[in-house]
Amino acid sequence: MSQCADKDAALLAAYREASGLAAVVITANSDAVRIAAVAAGSAEANGAHGMLARWWCRRLRDAERVAAAAAARSRQRESNGGAGDEVSLQAPGEAVEAAAKRLNIALRSDGDVTAEAVAAIARVEAELQRLMLAGDLKSVNRAYRTYRIEATARGERVLRYADWMSQYKEKLVRDVAAALRYF
Repeated sequence: MSQCADKDAALLAAYREASGLAAVVITANSDAVRIAAVAAGSAEANGAHGMLARWWCRRLRDAERVAAAAAARSRQRESNGGAGDEVSLQAPGEAVEAAAKRLNIALRSDGDVTAEAVAAIARVEAELQRLMLAGDLKSVNRAYRTYRIEATARGERVLRYADWMSQYKEKLVRDVAAALRYF
């Protein structure tokens, strides 16, 4: 993965985590599919290896209820059952959607949440670009200078400006997501 893609993934993960959403994910290993509820900040929610599908809920408890109901429904359809929270490859996505509908829990598609995150990230980057072109990043640059001086005084390694700015953007994206959380 390129450095640019890593930064984009970090910003998307920051948005999802700060939005307070929880994911219902379907992952696959060699012969079984697993339906699980995970918090937005976890590796599994952010596209871990083997992820087949992902939906988002407002609360982790809702995601847990949907995942449990979908796994149970999927196991009922199978003649051989399955162990624990593993289910067969037969229609797990349909089971998740049916469980959410039956439990009256709103699921949001991964595409919708990603589109919202991309729009928020683009807005943050556009605003930073506008401020830079207008010469209005003085307060941000002062904050970096203060950080640099304090880190040096403590004997800590100082981040390069670009790395510090990436963390600053992540913080701004988290702030936007947190502000939009209740809309």
